[in-house]
Amino acid sequence: MHTTPRRLLLSSATSAVVAGLATPRPAALAAAADWPERPVRLVTPAAPGGALDLAARLFAERLAARWGQPVLVDNRPGADGILAVEALLGARDGGHTLLFAFPGIVTVVPLLRERLPYNPAEDLAPIAAAAHDVLAVFAAPSLPAGSLADLTAFARTRPPGTLNWAAAPGAPYLTFLAFQRRAGVEMTHVGYRGSNAALPDLTAGRVHVLVTPLAPGLPLAREGKVRLLAVSTPERAAAAPEIPTVAEAGHPELTVEAPIGLFASRTTLLELRERIAEDLRAVAADPAVAERLRGAGLEVRGEARTPAAYAATLAAQRARWADLARLHGARPRAAP
Repeated sequence: MHTTPRRLLLSSATSAVVAGLATPRPAALAAAADWPERPVRLVTPAAPGGALDLAARLFAERLAARWGQPVLVDNRPGADGILAVEALLGARDGGHTLLFAFPGIVTVVPLLRERLPYNPAEDLAPIAAAAHDVLAVFAAPSLPAGSLADLTAFARTRPPGTLNWAAAPGAPYLTFLAFQRRAGVEMTHVGYRGSNAALPDLTAGRVHVLVTPLAPGLPLAREGKVRLLAVSTPERAAAAPEIPTVAEAGHPELTVEAPIGLFASRTTLLELRERIAEDLRAVAADPAVAERLRGAGLEVRGEARTPAAYAATLAAQRARWADLARLHGARPRAAP
């Protein structure tokens, strides 16, 4: 496995990520039709029990029924998803290992990691989006803020750095930096490994603001233990339709599209990726699947449902996050 400098990861990313989208070949179509010939491994960076893990297991179950082969979920949490990517790229099994992951694995991680043992633009081949994660802005119950406008007004009355905030790594972190700049407030960032660690401190008031996926915080908001200020999606979330979007609240810079999807290694034939994307669309179209995903705080949408469309979406997101990282001086860190 090679190690790639960050500047090379980001160069020519758009052209690289859509490479290989050529006219199907008869032999390749036949090979795709015969796949899978044995059990399929679905690697995910999710720890067991979270929304990403639930979605991976749901799609694995439904795809196994379509393919006539077991689809086994392989959880490889940690290291910003790098362990999961390495498991995918280390497999030499004719496309029988796939990656189910958040988009940040190819859009944000390269910006925040000094060096990676893979090149996301060259080594990973997007297949399609399976579901969209919903991010949200939560506040501590002790904070006199029921909206983003309230939060901004209150923060302006406090000395810079008095209030603190936490965010899931990647896009949530970058977007809240943009929010502070636009709102003219300065808050102190507190680092956590994930929302499960930060939520108890949010309920206790030790953390004032948390930007994280909707699912783990929504039950606490329903119980009045935290305040749910806004969701980051372009439209209101099905799981919390009464909550405004960040754009409705006057802060479109907090809008985040998070299309969770399938990836293959770059050596996987396009024809096979097209075939898998077609099956993924069929599974996602099942109302029962959509309902279970909504229960986990995820949503099914019609965007990025082919290899070409997903690749284009990821390239556009990578450009946005790169601009934000430069604007706010977010520096890549060395691997721990």
